[in-house]
Amino acid sequence: MSVRSILISVTLLCAAICSIASASPQSAAEPAPEGPAAATDSIPTDSVAATPADSVAPAPQRAVPTATPVDIDREKPEAPVLHYYDRHGNALDTPVRFLSELDTVVNVRSGPNYPAFNGASIGVNFFDAVMMIVGQRQASFDIWADCSIHNWFFPVVEAGVGFADGMPDDGRCNFKVSPSFYARVGMNYNFLYKSSPDYQVFLGLRAGMSSFGYDIYSISAGSRYYYEGGPTDVTGRHATCWYGQVLAGLKVKIYKRLSMGWTIRYAFNLHQSFDDPEYPAWYIPGKGTGPITASFSLIMTI
Repeated sequence: MSVRSILISVTLLCAAICSIASASPQSAAEPAPEGPAAATDSIPTDSVAATPADSVAPAPQRAVPTATPVDIDREKPEAPVLHYYDRHGNALDTPVRFLSELDTVVNVRSGPNYPAFNGASIGVNFFDAVMMIVGQRQASFDIWADCSIHNWFFPVVEAGVGFADGMPDDGRCNFKVSPSFYARVGMNYNFLYKSSPDYQVFLGLRAGMSSFGYDIYSISAGSRYYYEGGPTDVTGRHATCWYGQVLAGLKVKIYKRLSMGWTIRYAFNLHQSFDDPEYPAWYIPGKGTGPITASFSLIMTI
């Protein structure tokens, strides 16, 4: 064999080796895949027919939702809330929306707000002491005590001393009563029983009694006690009187437990017993000389 033939053979062998290396670049690093995939991968790139771009179907487009604008009415009033209690704090059977326009109270409770025993008070009546400064010649001074029941009802006991040394309205004699005991019992009804105990507006009833002696001096013509040919002085007479009173009053706190009270009283006779009916008493301790009397008290609450 000639040298030329050897060179041609070597050249063809090198070309075949390079062709194989360019067709399978990964054959030396990893094993070739098996199966159909191996057959597909083994097809040279240049042998695949190119597909025109116009013939490829476009990808389907997803529907984009359209936004609906929200119309906000800022002038719209707020929705009313439900009310589960009425104005008095009582639970409703059914909640309501418009409590301000619907009165849900069927029966308003009139029960008391305070306990059965709500304290006691002691008072001193000095109204007649003031009246004596302006010239009154008869007076009744008493002390009294009451007990508060629910700040509603007030049982009252009053006791005092009354006396007189003056002339009746006609001025035709002098009537004198030595200091004599009297007593009254009764009840007050407080209209402000649900309010503070420091203030009261009340009506009351009293039953009073006094047993006393009296003297009448200087009886002259024109006097209710004058009898033609009768005595000018009548002494040592005695009477027992029962009477009632209807009153209205106020009580106002002035400092801590100290209060003041006023009453206006209308008195009426229940029973009178005189040992000499021709000379009845002009003044009755605790009742006074007429149907209208008043009291003014300084009160201490216990």
